[in-house]
Amino acid sequence: MKSSDKPQFAKKWWMCEKPSDVKGANLEKGLAVVEKALADAKSKRDVDSIDTCSAALRDLGGIVDNTIKKELDKKAHKDCITVLEKFEGLIKTELKRLENDKVALAAEDKKNEGDDDGEDEGKLFEPEYLYKMIKVLRSSGKELNFGFGLNKESPEASRLLLSRKGKPEKLFRALKQTGQFSAKLLMCGHAMPDPVNAKVLVFHLEEDANEPPQILKAGRRFLRNDKNLRFRKLKLVIGGTTYDDTDPDVDDDGVAAPAGSANGSAGGRGPKLAELSAIEKDLKDLVAKYQLFA
Repeated sequence: MKSSDKPQFAKKWWMCEKPSDVKGANLEKGLAVVEKALADAKSKRDVDSIDTCSAALRDLGGIVDNTIKKELDKKAHKDCITVLEKFEGLIKTELKRLENDKVALAAEDKKNEGDDDGEDEGKLFEPEYLYKMIKVLRSSGKELNFGFGLNKESPEASRLLLSRKGKPEKLFRALKQTGQFSAKLLMCGHAMPDPVNAKVLVFHLEEDANEPPQILKAGRRFLRNDKNLRFRKLKLVIGGTTYDDTDPDVDDDGVAAPAGSANGSAGGRGPKLAELSAIEKDLKDLVAKYQLFA
């Protein structure tokens, strides 16, 4: 490590650059925490992730100081100490950037609240309004009212409504008035991003739902059919029970392929059907060749 080097918020950097006679385990752990927190703050872009990242950065400052004082020798590790001392400036810069991000988020939320003043039922059904609410949901990490109309025969035709104001029942009634869904296939409550997996949309239901596994399956197809929805799976929370979608998240699994697509109307089963047909043909050839079952 040279005195002119610049430290990095990365565990791998420290593992590769630290003096061979220094363990630096605490700094290694601290950098790993900060590295993950920075990535989360960037991807989730909500207040909670920003606050978590800021706390991790402040903790890292103390860890760096302890590492310098307790594990490094002023003469033998002079260059290493010089480099680690540069963390102070980097941490201050990151903290300031994160605070600016929080201010920007607050301004964005305030603007969205103003835009919602004229919310009406017609607006709720506009795709662009739904996409806007999805962005609000992901950026803030807060709950929004939701109403969901399930189309079991064609999940892609299901309908999701999101709103910041009023009560979830308002969205339930709006969907019911369309005449497209029976009461058994309608649900409402509060929606929020899963804090563990940003690709999962969590539905906190007001009442018991019929056939949760079917809702998860249909919801998966609905979400993956439209990339603007930004989520790929549902999670249901009903009372004290949580229902998770355990389906593997594979981009080309074919569940959202529309009828008449390259994979056929079987929803991605085209390649499998072709394989079975080839096997059947081979069996027929063998029967004919060896005169089996004659």
